[in-house]
Amino acid sequence: MGELVIAQAMMAQRLSNEGLAASEEIAVLDGLTRDIQESAMAIRAQPIGSVFSRVPRIMRELSASTGKHVRLEVSGESTELDKTVIERLGEPLTHLIRNAVDHGIEKPEERLAAGKSAEGTLTLSAEHRSGRILIRIGDDGRGINRERVLAKAIEKGLVAPDAQLSKEEIDLLIFAPGFSTAQTVSNISGRGVGMDVVRQNVKDLGGRITIESEQGVGTTFTLTLPLTLAISDGMVVNVGDQTLVVPLANVVESLRPAVEDVKGLGANRAMMNVRGRFIPVVPLHLAVGANGAVEVPQDGVLIVVETEGAGRAALLVDSIVDQRQVVIKSLDTHYRSVEGVAGATILGDGRVALIVDVDGLVARSLAEHGQLDLSHPHGLAEAA
Repeated sequence: MGELVIAQAMMAQRLSNEGLAASEEIAVLDGLTRDIQESAMAIRAQPIGSVFSRVPRIMRELSASTGKHVRLEVSGESTELDKTVIERLGEPLTHLIRNAVDHGIEKPEERLAAGKSAEGTLTLSAEHRSGRILIRIGDDGRGINRERVLAKAIEKGLVAPDAQLSKEEIDLLIFAPGFSTAQTVSNISGRGVGMDVVRQNVKDLGGRITIESEQGVGTTFTLTLPLTLAISDGMVVNVGDQTLVVPLANVVESLRPAVEDVKGLGANRAMMNVRGRFIPVVPLHLAVGANGAVEVPQDGVLIVVETEGAGRAALLVDSIVDQRQVVIKSLDTHYRSVEGVAGATILGDGRVALIVDVDGLVARSLAEHGQLDLSHPHGLAEAA
């Protein structure tokens, strides 16, 4: 299926070069290609119920080992996604459930003292939204104790003692390698392994994981995953002498800023005012080492993206070329993993374009300005 998409893109590019880009036949062929792709995906699609069906057994084991009474509520078992995603979803889902029962839901006596029912509730749901699948694992437990998490992070040297972190930034600390707030080590938790692996597994699937938590009310983990790992929608952009692909799942909007919307911050950093909210500007040409790129935001296009750990940011590019389906090729297979790169694809003209890892790229850019501490030494410019 991937080769068909590439061949169709190459033919469309060749006809465009001949001035036939707007022909009705090309539009028909594009529609037929998408129909074939959707049919192929439907053949590979499986209901997520095959994964959810394992959860009751896990819950019984956890209830027996922890002494907690937990009721399971499941919805969306018929939601379908690619077989490959299904096969790799079991491990992170299992750990999140174990974490919710062990860390989140209180013991019966604690729940009664807090005015809750003795029986806790774990909700597991799945739904399609905007071409992706959302899986939620929620509990009505104690929620994340942010003071305790921050104290543990300071103790482990993950953050500075005087650091001022938002609630969201504190929540994300639980994904740090080796991090655990458990008082004792058991076969369920306390070893400091698991949540960082969950995050990496979800990222390897091309997805994101977010947290919503209120102390005393409960915590919900939301996994946002692609329906398939092979083909994705992307925005093709020019950055100097480079052509890159920005995953459409991360894109919020694109705009051309006015002079008064961009404010300098320090010697080489800028912030953009987007309807009263300031977000950092990340020049892509610095990451890829592109020559002849636009350096002034007002002369280019800013693509507002949503990231997992750093909120929103604006990627500075020269221009937007197109929005199209791209076939994702892994760099790990042909080269090696590179920070800031999610993979590569073949464009319609035969050139290879790198697919930007938006989360990694924005995090790395902020780290270079002293806001984050990343240990990955290799950047996007190396692969480019």
